[in-house]
Amino acid sequence: MTKQQIQLAIKRNKQLLPLLVLMVYGIDTLITAMQGTVVMGGETYDFSLNLKHYLGFAAIAINFIVYFLFRQFYKYSLPLTIAIGLFGLVAFSALQMKWNFGAIIGLPFGLQVAALLAGLVAYLLNFHNVNQSLADRLTAKRTPQEEVLYKETKSAESIQKFKEKYDNYSTEKLNEIIAANKYVPEALEAARQLLNARHTK
Repeated sequence: MTKQQIQLAIKRNKQLLPLLVLMVYGIDTLITAMQGTVVMGGETYDFSLNLKHYLGFAAIAINFIVYFLFRQFYKYSLPLTIAIGLFGLVAFSALQMKWNFGAIIGLPFGLQVAALLAGLVAYLLNFHNVNQSLADRLTAKRTPQEEVLYKETKSAESIQKFKEKYDNYSTEKLNEIIAANKYVPEALEAARQLLNARHTK
């Protein structure tokens, strides 16, 4: 595999980075569990996996399955996984460290560091879309006609981005994307438009 192919693969799958962050924490937790002890505050304690750890591992596995087989739902499954991790409903790390806000707001409230870091990575990868979505919610309500025009504009922008992303793909690869039918509608439309453009040349 050439350097260019590696860079393309990384760019194509960059949305996996937050999940890889959680996976690294999970692997470290498994290694710690096999060792049977964990060091905290300079003291050594016995350690074994609990239900929250198993739920965390299951959440990571489910997200990998969703990403590769049902990618259009990944934008929902990953934020949900990060959210339940933030509030400690599942655990990804052995120590289950929390960034505690108690000293700031005077309440016994904290966020799990592993999920917080994954959330930060996800935000950095998608900050433009996230900020735009928040801005849209805060602006005045659009009329039905404006809403239709807005959705058409956003769809056209998304299709153009996918066309730029898929431009160097082979015809065979584009056909595979369409046949798989597991991508978002804009991605499928971009692949169709690229194929049609090649056939008319």
